[in-house]
Amino acid sequence: MLRNMNDNLERRLTIVLFLTLPLIMLLVFSYYPAVKLFQISFTDWDGMKSHYNYIGLANYKEIISQNTAWKTLVNNMAYVIISVIQTFLGLYFAILLDSNIRAKQFFRSFLFMPYILNGVAVAYMFSYLYNFEDGPINILLKAIGLGDYAIHFLSNSWSANMSLAFMGLWQNTGLAMVIFLGALQSIPKDLYESASIDGANFFDKVRFITIPSMKLVVQINLFLSLNGALQAFFQPFIMTKGGPGDRTQTFASMAYYTAFNFHNFGLASALGIFLLGIVLVVLLIQNIVIRGGGEES
Repeated sequence: MLRNMNDNLERRLTIVLFLTLPLIMLLVFSYYPAVKLFQISFTDWDGMKSHYNYIGLANYKEIISQNTAWKTLVNNMAYVIISVIQTFLGLYFAILLDSNIRAKQFFRSFLFMPYILNGVAVAYMFSYLYNFEDGPINILLKAIGLGDYAIHFLSNSWSANMSLAFMGLWQNTGLAMVIFLGALQSIPKDLYESASIDGANFFDKVRFITIPSMKLVVQINLFLSLNGALQAFFQPFIMTKGGPGDRTQTFASMAYYTAFNFHNFGLASALGIFLLGIVLVVLLIQNIVIRGGGEES
């Protein structure tokens, strides 16, 4: 009896010790900064003063009334569109590479490789590819007699944002594929065998077995992609500095420049809280849409 009590106490102590450090790190590096961000969003703090001057909802009113803030959200829509494509492209590759095809291990590694590359290096690589004068794409077009169709990747507003967002598609599709591959491994193979006996073809199996079995994983993957799209930062920061003008400015990069270029940390914090609200709304809408689809099916 005493031995069992000691074992239970030791087990509980071990659990507490293992949970304490992650909990402390979560509180210090996640929840506390979030609370401070919310607090600073009600001030006009410049990042230097030792005290806060509270100005109420003035920062939030400025965000709502600013045309620039809404324009940057429109710019973010390019990343949102690409993120949706990225999710379903990752699902397509996962289904394809989970089947019995040759060299599937090679193709899995090949598709995942861009994700492990440094994001800054990828940005510089795409800057070279997108160069109008010396970029390989336009050089190739000139070489085959299509020089008149050379592409201004980063000068036109919409094409510039789509070009920057395409970097995310190239780099992150492999991660989505790996997540989906892990989910595919958990689906019993007996279901596919039974479906084959009943005369189901490949598309029937995907529609009636694969997709319903992976609905939660699709939801998680889609949310991660949309969250990343709404917080896109390093692409415009490195490649265009938000220009020309504000044509490629994203919400996250605008918050950065507001804080460190214009020394308005209060407004930048309010932008961060505003973005967090948008992410939560997107999550809510996504849950409603996916649940509605599930009930209909």
